[in-house]
Amino acid sequence: MDTTLSLISPAKLNLFLHINGQRPNGYHELQTIFQMLDRGDTLHFNLSESDQITIEPNFKDIPLKSNLIYQAVVLLQQTISYKEKKPRKPGVHIQLDKHLPMGGGVGGGSSNAATTLLALNQLWQLQLSLEELALLGAKLGADVPFFVLGKNAIASGIGEQLSEINSETNKFLVVSPQIHSSTQEMFQIWDEWHEQNMLQLSAEDENPFLQIFLQKHPEVRAIFKELAVDEPFKLSGTGSTIFCRVKNDESIKKTLKKIPTKWRHFFCEPLQCSPLLTYLT
Repeated sequence: MDTTLSLISPAKLNLFLHINGQRPNGYHELQTIFQMLDRGDTLHFNLSESDQITIEPNFKDIPLKSNLIYQAVVLLQQTISYKEKKPRKPGVHIQLDKHLPMGGGVGGGSSNAATTLLALNQLWQLQLSLEELALLGAKLGADVPFFVLGKNAIASGIGEQLSEINSETNKFLVVSPQIHSSTQEMFQIWDEWHEQNMLQLSAEDENPFLQIFLQKHPEVRAIFKELAVDEPFKLSGTGSTIFCRVKNDESIKKTLKKIPTKWRHFFCEPLQCSPLLTYLT
């Protein structure tokens, strides 16, 4: 039996995002397009003879039990105990090579959780189907089922209702102001603004969080306006990552000169499906 496994944990972009309302339980009804990218983190899994869950590095701002990777492991341990009708907690050591911005709206945490579910399903020989893993993933976050199933999709409901679509064909320029944007906080602000009719959205607005994010971060707003002169930049998710399609390599050169040196940026290609599916299904 294999005891080690290293997997890519891919990023995504929200090509648009609409909020259609709020459920009585507080969850928001939305519609979005998820596009998979060829950039991501890498996770290395090593089975342990003990029942311990260890994750490196240890992020100071994220308590271990709040880490979605940890939560994914615990959820599978609970699933094993339920299916086998006896407590069993196999251990694992996970090394995370973090490349995606945290709190950046490109799905890093959700993708890490989904990759963990897929990897341990194989290493622990659980034989759960993708559909079963997606249902488990929904308990961790609305984006996790998308990363488990691994195909570009229009998402509705709270993000769990997925309809597969074809990939984009243009590559993307992805820009990260290196600001941690809290999804929970951004939705709270949206609730307040929506209730007070403060959201002045036009038919062309493709993400209501762009207005909120730029209002919250004036230092980004000024640069965003400069970048948008040449290219139609958008916000992914609740931020902080902004992106544009690259249709002409020459025209993008002017844009690159306007990006502050302290901001991260990279070019990436769209994927039709997650690289995980080629050897985990």
